[in-house]
Amino acid sequence: MISYTSKTEAIAKQAFKAAKEGDQAAVIRLIDHSFNTEDCDEEGNSLLHNAVKGNNPDLVKYLVEKCGMDPAWANQDMVTPYDLARGISPIEEYFQSSCGFSYEECYRNPVRRGMNPDPSIVRVGEDYYMVNSSFIYFPSIPISHSRDLVHWKTIGYAVTDRKWAEEHLGELEGGRGFWAPDISYHNGRFYICSTLRRNDGDPFIQTQMITSSGSPEGPYETPVIHNVLGIDPSLFTDDDGKRYMLLNRGARIMEISEDGKQILSEPSLIWYGHSGHAPEGPHIIKKDGFYYCFLAEGGTGKGHMITVARSKSLFGPYEDCPYNPILQQKDETGSIQCCGHGKPVQTPDGRWFIVYLCSRFLEGRWGMLGRETCLDEMTWSTDGWPVINRGKGPSYMAAFPFPAILRQNFEGQAAEVWLSPRTKDPEIVGENSDGTIWIKGDGRDLNQRECKSLLVKSQPDFRFSVEFEMSFPHEGEEAFTSDAGVTLYYDENTYIKFGVTRDQVFVSEYVDDTYVRTETKPFRFQGPVTFRVDTNGLIRTFLLNSKLLWQWTDVTSICSEGLVKGKRFTGAMYGVYVNGSNLLCWRQHSEIQ
Repeated sequence: MISYTSKTEAIAKQAFKAAKEGDQAAVIRLIDHSFNTEDCDEEGNSLLHNAVKGNNPDLVKYLVEKCGMDPAWANQDMVTPYDLARGISPIEEYFQSSCGFSYEECYRNPVRRGMNPDPSIVRVGEDYYMVNSSFIYFPSIPISHSRDLVHWKTIGYAVTDRKWAEEHLGELEGGRGFWAPDISYHNGRFYICSTLRRNDGDPFIQTQMITSSGSPEGPYETPVIHNVLGIDPSLFTDDDGKRYMLLNRGARIMEISEDGKQILSEPSLIWYGHSGHAPEGPHIIKKDGFYYCFLAEGGTGKGHMITVARSKSLFGPYEDCPYNPILQQKDETGSIQCCGHGKPVQTPDGRWFIVYLCSRFLEGRWGMLGRETCLDEMTWSTDGWPVINRGKGPSYMAAFPFPAILRQNFEGQAAEVWLSPRTKDPEIVGENSDGTIWIKGDGRDLNQRECKSLLVKSQPDFRFSVEFEMSFPHEGEEAFTSDAGVTLYYDENTYIKFGVTRDQVFVSEYVDDTYVRTETKPFRFQGPVTFRVDTNGLIRTFLLNSKLLWQWTDVTSICSEGLVKGKRFTGAMYGVYVNGSNLLCWRQHSEIQ
């Protein structure tokens, strides 16, 4: 948010008040002499947000056409002036004209919310496939499908072999594992490669995994591991059929065999990047005789960006784009931040789009959801350079890529599968045909990397509610000797447990290496019981059998910034657990956003 002095705050309040009252003369006078149109009110609303509330079409038009304010710019709650104008004629009609799309014919970023970082995309025919980082979670590297670039459904995972995953993920610390995967298509097969980031101190802390399948959903072959230092691998096939893998820092390239199982050359640098700061995530496309090399630069925080260079030769020299960075969030008040790590894709009709990662923050600071996936159109300048979203930074609302008749909607369809940190043991966790989950405690708590008695999914947004009913699966179950219930989970270093024992209900928060706060109430567990957790930003409300027990504010430990330890690259999860030896079942009643 903008930081005000007392004088500028007073001026801003005058401007917002005048805009809400539709007082065009007062607003213009303040803009002419003292008010900066970049300033926002305490809720992150722009002057245009307030002007829509004042219902003065002439003032709205003045702010858009004379001051360059954007009807599709979102406040901290992702509400745009266009949203506020819904049903207000003629302002809604004017916004439709100025934005170039109707309210019904737009999509919202991020298109994939919750922990969906480091997107990579490929089109085969009219179908689009995307992969995202999964870190230590298993099954690993989700593969999603779309026909319209906006609605996505997870259809499979690149790594599903439990024994292989146990060997490669079993000892890893949270935040490591599979980083920045890439998906490509060659000669009838889908190829997925990814960095497998191991623990510091391992002989090879960065290795490159590659696997392939004849079907996008899999099953995929047993992965091959290349002990080559670097991160963010991607594959490129040239016109002569030779295949290459790119790695950071900058863009380093090495030739590989057609099946990707052999490295045929040493990595060599072709372009280090535009800024010189943390160049990574290289992707190459070929268009109109040029090789275009896209990079992510600036680190994954608020300086993140997408840059590009081109060359007539694959191995360079590469010419830096004069418009770099071609995507970066430069608006400090924008609700979508940290934009970078993008990969373009071309539609069947010749248009281009790019998927890229972003972050959204609570109170401008807390990245609870981890990194998410955005989509924007990419056009080409007259001198042959890519331009993302007309150079405006990330979009909040944008026109659907395809008309309604071609769009698909996955609402109501099956969600992602339940995940486990590192691997799943079928003797400990499972899912029945009716959708109920069962877990048999393995005697380990959630702070132990060996713990397998939990199942989780990524938190879908800043506001949501989830409810589970927990019970014994069989009559005559042995005495309850566990603690079990719902977990709000980031990794083994930070999580919250909302559970029951034989004689109490509790909520407990673990940070770093200890439980830092615990609250309890007497309760006799005889099953079944219903847990409900309501999430509103940093507020968590805990209910048992519909009875409100606790409300915690400032729940920041399960944000990426909640602890400085290890690799905090994931996001908040939710799920269920058992700590002890009992066998228990859960039925999820709801996930409401």
